[in-house]
Amino acid sequence: MSNSSVGWLETRGEWPTAAPNRVWLLAILIGGKTLDAVSTITVLHLRADVFESVWLTRTLMEQFGTVGGSFLTLVFAVVGVVVLAESGLLIERLFPESWTPEGYPAAFRTTTYLAAGAWYGFLGVHNFLYLV
Repeated sequence: MSNSSVGWLETRGEWPTAAPNRVWLLAILIGGKTLDAVSTITVLHLRADVFESVWLTRTLMEQFGTVGGSFLTLVFAVVGVVVLAESGLLIERLFPESWTPEGYPAAFRTTTYLAAGAWYGFLGVHNFLYLV
C-alpha cells in the first residue's frame, strides 16, 4: 500500500532547503543597490549642501560623472557581495566536513545577499530622507 500524500516530505538523505535560489538573491541585492544609487544621484542633483561620503564613490563620480560613477559603484558592490556570498562553497571545500555545518554554503549565501540588499535599501531610503 502506498500513501502518495506524504511523498513530498521525503528527503532522501538530504535536508530540504528553504533557501531562495541565486537569481532571487541577486535580484534583491541589485534592487537594494539600485535604490541606493538612484537616491544618491537624485539627492546630489537636488541638494547643493550634500556630498558623497564614500571615498571610492566620490572618486568614481569625479572621474566618470555622477551617473557613471554610481553605476561603477553598483557593479563593484554587486561583484564584491557575490564573491563574498559564494565563498561559503570554498570554505566548505577547504575545511573538513566536521568543521562546517550541513547546508553552510546556502545559509551563508542567503544571509550575505539578503543582509547586503537590505543594507543598500536602507541607505537608499536614508538618502531620500535628505529631501524631506
